[in-house]
Amino acid sequence: MWMIYAVNAFQSSITGNLAPFITSNFESHSLLPTISIVANILSAVAYMVLAKVLNLWDRTYGFTVMALFATIGLILSATCTNVYAYSAAQVSLRVLQAFLADRRLVM
Repeated sequence: MWMIYAVNAFQSSITGNLAPFITSNFESHSLLPTISIVANILSAVAYMVLAKVLNLWDRTYGFTVMALFATIGLILSATCTNVYAYSAAQVSLRVLQAFLADRRLVM
């Protein structure tokens, strides 16, 4: 469990520091706050949905789905060619972070 939190913190630190560089490469540096706001809103909405789904199913299924979201988000981040793909990657990564933020959902 500690390793998951460490990797998540390391990944979010790197993503946060490289976000201005990535968006300036697409000449859309002004969209950085918008991407962050939309990702935060969608992660808050997904948190409530995940809590309800995990009440119905097992937590291991939820953890597996979140690992899949994280993998898709990291692949999208690595291969993004425009700011829209970067936004989708950030949203999927924020959903994972919302899931891992509450230990009750994981354990």
